[in-house]
Amino acid sequence: MEEHPVIYLKAEQSSYLNCPDIRIRDVSSVYCRDEETAEKIRNIEIYKFEKDKEGRAFLSILYLIQEIEKVISRGEIRNVGEQDLIIYYRPEQAKTNPWLLRAKICFICLSCFLGTGISIMGYNNDVDMAKVFSQLYETFLGTRPDGPTFIELFYSLGLTVGIFLFFNHTPGKKITNEPTPIQVQMRLYEQDVNQTFILGASRKDAELDVDH
Repeated sequence: MEEHPVIYLKAEQSSYLNCPDIRIRDVSSVYCRDEETAEKIRNIEIYKFEKDKEGRAFLSILYLIQEIEKVISRGEIRNVGEQDLIIYYRPEQAKTNPWLLRAKICFICLSCFLGTGISIMGYNNDVDMAKVFSQLYETFLGTRPDGPTFIELFYSLGLTVGIFLFFNHTPGKKITNEPTPIQVQMRLYEQDVNQTFILGASRKDAELDVDH
């Protein structure tokens, strides 16, 4: 009796591609003991975008299984990845102008710098840090300061070092190999966006599934 091959799929939730002809290899890892069968599955075309137009496609893993069974009649398919997939397509020639990209980066950095500075100054003003520094100076040195003192300098340096340590990043280099808080939040944001797209596509019946 001929043994049916076991095929494992591990699809990613989202894939970013610049080739309009989408094959299973672009969105999912494929494993099978029979390498010839695995390679045949990887080359199955599952979607085609308009070449010069950006777009998104939503696919169910069941759709991939259906397409595989059209090519591989005998076999057991096991999914160990995502159940719903998003494919983001952007043509190669649609790359952003490098000067425009630099301008966007500068604008974001400036906005973050000014916003953070105003937030820190607002907090210091709310808790009256100037009065706290004055009281500390008088407590340890016995005299009331007439203006800014070395305490403000140490506070500013400590705040800067604390920000670098919290965000796990110094200019041009990470302090440790762990992801930074910003990277973690961006990953969570990406997952939320993908889930929102998937839910919307499911409700609008815009997802490629076995019913289509």
